[in-house]
Amino acid sequence: MKIVLLYLLLLFGNSFLAYSKKEATTTLTRLDKILEKQDSYVKQKESRIDSLKKQLGIPNLSLDQQYILLKDICKEYKSYISDSSLVYAMRSNKIARQLNNKIWKDESNINTMFALITRGMYKEAIEVQQKIDRNTLSDSLLTLWYHCQQQLNHALALYTYPSPYTQQYTKLDHNYGDSLQATYPPSSTISQYNKAKGLIVDKEYKKAEDILHSLLKQIPNLSDLRAPIFFTLADVYRKQNEKDKYQEYLALAAIADIRTVTKENAALYSLAIHLYKEKDIKRAYKYIMYSLEDAVLCNAKLRTTRISQILPVISDAYKLQETQHKKMIFTFMIATSILSLFLIIAIFMTYKQMKKYSMAKEKLNNANLVKEEYIKHFLYLCSAYIGKLHNFRRTVNRKITAGQIDELLKMTKSSDMAESEQKEFYSNFDLAFLHLYPDFVEDFNTLLQPNERFILKHDELLNNELRIFALIRLGINDSSKIASFLHYSVNTIYTYRNKVKNKAIHREGFESQILKIGKP
Repeated sequence: MKIVLLYLLLLFGNSFLAYSKKEATTTLTRLDKILEKQDSYVKQKESRIDSLKKQLGIPNLSLDQQYILLKDICKEYKSYISDSSLVYAMRSNKIARQLNNKIWKDESNINTMFALITRGMYKEAIEVQQKIDRNTLSDSLLTLWYHCQQQLNHALALYTYPSPYTQQYTKLDHNYGDSLQATYPPSSTISQYNKAKGLIVDKEYKKAEDILHSLLKQIPNLSDLRAPIFFTLADVYRKQNEKDKYQEYLALAAIADIRTVTKENAALYSLAIHLYKEKDIKRAYKYIMYSLEDAVLCNAKLRTTRISQILPVISDAYKLQETQHKKMIFTFMIATSILSLFLIIAIFMTYKQMKKYSMAKEKLNNANLVKEEYIKHFLYLCSAYIGKLHNFRRTVNRKITAGQIDELLKMTKSSDMAESEQKEFYSNFDLAFLHLYPDFVEDFNTLLQPNERFILKHDELLNNELRIFALIRLGINDSSKIASFLHYSVNTIYTYRNKVKNKAIHREGFESQILKIGKP
């Protein structure tokens, strides 16, 4: 029973891991597609900014109206292009001073600080801070001021790391975070988000995870808070060593940043580092380059510095991988070329074999045709001689019955019948042989000396000498067999063979040349 439970646990555990891995990979694919069309989100952002700038260009606007529009433009540029955000924050501050509106002067100074912090101008940000009296700030501006102080000290902690000052700035970062939390209503979204961050510090990851997932269900898809929540959730999974979920939520945070056109972001940069460690070098290089472009566009100095530190490492790994990939492709091409060469040779050899096979088949077919012709002629002759024997038997039987013994004796003693049969046999043989080898006489004569060549009579197909060598061409080389076949004596056959050989151009090998007549 325990073994079964262990097996089921392993089965479901592996299934969950496979599902988690698939989700992480799917999210990366979504991120790739979002990156390809990020220009469309930028155009929407620029369209909103252009609309505000057009309103700002309307004649006779009051200073109050100008301030509100400048503040809105400054907000649109925040985390997008810090230089422009700084320009409009300073312009709004100039209007606030003209109006001598303290609340607006403090607000524009805080907005100026945000832009300066993003640009890495910490000394200048502190100088602007000294113009603000925290004790006189309204509640809404106090929240903004604490947030600005927290961001300043967080940036200084990162900027001075590692040094004795780092701990000091980190402590101030946490203190301002606690003060910021106290300014929000406990039930507010930002208060719940800060509460979750505190739970993470206390290592109560499950509670923090539940709060953050609950917040994601409440806030709109294009809320500026979605990316930080996704990023914080990724941190929860990182601390619990859940790499797939860490990767998935970093990708979701990056997607949220792209949709809100947040160029001062940490998600894509962190994802690039994670993928580099996971050996996904190609994606890591792609994401770090996008992250660098965003940081340069935003002029986020600290982000640019941190990216510049890791970029050479990822870039070198990417170049090495590309070099290895090219070598692999080159090796593959060489192997393919060699295989192609072997394939061409194999095709050529196969073609030659097929050609030989075709020639052998043709020879076999020709041999079969020869056999078929021989068989047909043999059957014809057998049938003819059976008929003649049958007629001879009937004639003999009739003459014996009629008592014509003398005529029968006279008929059997005569050689006319044998000569007639012999002549007919020669005629059938000549026809059959020349049907198979129509150019035999001409080819045979080419082997003889010009003045010794055979000239046949007009009614002759073959003569005695030619018939002997016709049988040799058919493979009957023994003189006794030839003599029996043609009804000559063996000496006569020897005489004919030697006589013809003496007429040959090349006496040696003459008969072997005869065997080649009619071959292709």
